Amino acid sequence: MQLLWELQEIDAGLDKIRDAQESFAPKLDNIKEDIALLEDAAQEYQQELAAKEVERRDIRDVVERLKGLIAQSKEKITQISNNKEYFAVLKELEHNQKSVEKQEVELLGLIEEIDSIKEQIADNENELTAKHDAMAKEEKAISNKTATLERKIKAGEKGRQAKAKEIDEIFLRRYQRIRRRFNNAVVPVENGTCRGCNVNVPPQVYIDLLKGLELMNCPNCQRIMVNRNDVDSEK
Repeated sequence: MQLLWELQEIDAGLDKIRDAQESFAPKLDNIKEDIALLEDAAQEYQQELAAKEVERRDIRDVVERLKGLIAQSKEKITQISNNKEYFAVLKELEHNQKSVEKQEVELLGLIEEIDSIKEQIADNENELTAKHDAMAKEEKAISNKTATLERKIKAGEKGRQAKAKEIDEIFLRRYQRIRRRFNNAVVPVENGTCRGCNVNVPPQVYIDLLKGLELMNCPNCQRIMVNRNDVDSEK
């Protein structure tokens, strides 16, 4: 029973190491998610920027066309001989000049929007670079930690194999079967209480356990019971 207790301690140590290995993945996954979000944002910024650039070119084309019409109207005015035609051309000239002013105001606002998008793109790129650097550092750190843990697992498994050889095969199989249900397949009994399920064991079962003549299971949870005093005395 003491050997099973010692084997369980080795198994618990191995479980702890493997849990540590599994804890690495979520850290990397979180960084990968951040990178994916930033990459999506970068694509959206580029699409928005491209759309705004097209809009800016369209407005500039409109402004250039209107300025051409204004130049034609100014030249036409110098050649007009009657008032009716003069006022018609003048009205057209004033309308086109107001349209140009309106378009230029829109163009200035659009340029500000474009500059703002470019700043967002730059900030996003800087953050993306920082995340990639963090990813590289984390991967390197995890690689080093994993190598260390693998060495500990290898040493632990070697020690486990040696300890398992000292245990009766029937007892070992029983232990392994129970451990598929409970991490603590071997539990101490204190004052007649199983510390696996915290249920009092029958008096006769407890008496037989104290005698230490056979391997005994808790009648309630089926874990392997050991006398706490025996366990403490071996430490």
